[in-house]
Amino acid sequence: MAREQWRIDLVEVDVDEAGNGRAVYNIKTPSRLFSFVVQSRQSSDEENTDRIIAESWDLETFLCEGRATPEFIDSQFEELPKVRKGRATPKVLIWSRANRSSRFFDHIVDSLASGHQPDVEFLSEGGYLTRSSGYYGNGLNGTKVFAAMDDDHPLKRPFMAQMLAVYMLRVFGYDLADEMAKARNPDAATLSDDIKRYLGTGNSSGVGIILYMINHPQFVHSWLRAREVALARAKARDPTDDDIETFTRLVEHTETWFAEDESDTERFFHSKDRIAHGLEQALEQVDALYGDSGSDTLWTQLCEWAKTNLEAETQEVLHALLIDVYPEVCDGLEDSLTTAETSDVKPEMSLAELESLITSSYQWALDIDMTQSGAQHYVWYRSVENEEPRIGVREEHDYEEYEIDAAIARQVQQLYADLQQAPAADSVAEFLFEYPEHREIAERIQTVHNLPYAEVRANPIDEEFVPLTFISCLKAIWGIQKAHPKSIGWVRGTFFQGAPLREELPDGETSYWAYPSRPDRADYWRDD
Repeated sequence: MAREQWRIDLVEVDVDEAGNGRAVYNIKTPSRLFSFVVQSRQSSDEENTDRIIAESWDLETFLCEGRATPEFIDSQFEELPKVRKGRATPKVLIWSRANRSSRFFDHIVDSLASGHQPDVEFLSEGGYLTRSSGYYGNGLNGTKVFAAMDDDHPLKRPFMAQMLAVYMLRVFGYDLADEMAKARNPDAATLSDDIKRYLGTGNSSGVGIILYMINHPQFVHSWLRAREVALARAKARDPTDDDIETFTRLVEHTETWFAEDESDTERFFHSKDRIAHGLEQALEQVDALYGDSGSDTLWTQLCEWAKTNLEAETQEVLHALLIDVYPEVCDGLEDSLTTAETSDVKPEMSLAELESLITSSYQWALDIDMTQSGAQHYVWYRSVENEEPRIGVREEHDYEEYEIDAAIARQVQQLYADLQQAPAADSVAEFLFEYPEHREIAERIQTVHNLPYAEVRANPIDEEFVPLTFISCLKAIWGIQKAHPKSIGWVRGTFFQGAPLREELPDGETSYWAYPSRPDRADYWRDD
């Protein structure tokens, strides 16, 4: 957006002091025009649940191609409140629903209406004004199917339309706060640009993410592989003095960001202070390794040192920063992110070959002891009432009747056991006539056995399974920062914290913006 100098204009806004009203934005790219439209209201705390099945939201939004006429806007806001039953049109790219953050948003509006800036130390506990739990596109509710986009479409690549909607919610949050404050007090302050840059868009996800990762193994592999390739390319570089200087600057910048992060990680993630301390240790190690004439590059030595001296979370931050030193290592990998998630059983394969695939690529599944106490503690199912994935305790209720089999390891073991009873020379087709219940897992193994990052190598029905780490993994693929748990199966985080403002895009500003430093409180807040 910055490189192509997109222009985002607020062409219409009518909002009262409670936040009720509408806003329309035009988004001009070198080749296309898009519209982003928001209908805003003030919902009660009881209505403000953030759950996908909720029927009431503070904000209902859509992103569409072309200019949104008043008639088209009215028609969409007739449909959007119907949640799953409403119908968009192929002109619409994304539907989204969002809520204002009651704590942070109200504090900002109250501060601006009183004539001063908000308390940035308080804002750092969350880092956002609005948050959404879902962005619906690619055919959902009748939206445009992304495969139908022209090759030169600006939002052709995976998740670009969703991420533009995320960015636009950030834009609207600032404009809404300013408009509400002005409606309360004509002499209200406007939100500082430094604070705007510091804030992002909130997002939250629950345990349904686990089923998404299990059900989309090819997607998961494609994205994680691209990241690993980029990291391998970066580690292979022999750093120049300028590279060391860049890396040092990025690490110090990130260390400050983690140290300033006031969000609560509870007991599930390492504290942000601990990560900051690990980054400081890594810089000391770079100084110790610099000039070493060993056979490995400095970056390879640093990453090997980190494996035994830093926690996994800190290691992955270092890996991300190393890629940021050499952004060109990502060149060409974008094309690998569009994944065709097709599969089909290979009936002619011999059972001997299928068994070989299991022992070579799914040994991790065979190694999980499903007979151990607690290994089959949970049941995954879909709530009929709320249409959401849930986890229940086995034999506690009648969950088993509605179980979604998320335990790939258990399926592999059951298949492997039955394979031992069949002639090795038989074909998969012959076997499946006898054991049709194994068709899905046999097809899965035949399809993704050679994709090393495809499977969640854990037991999601085990009593000790912690969904948070896998939820955070998928959110990280989409670019989330500031991830923190709300519970063992619910993660909140922030998108686009530090990103350029819409007013800055036409200037082509493309400087590094991740991990923004907190603005100085003394400059922006005062007691009345």
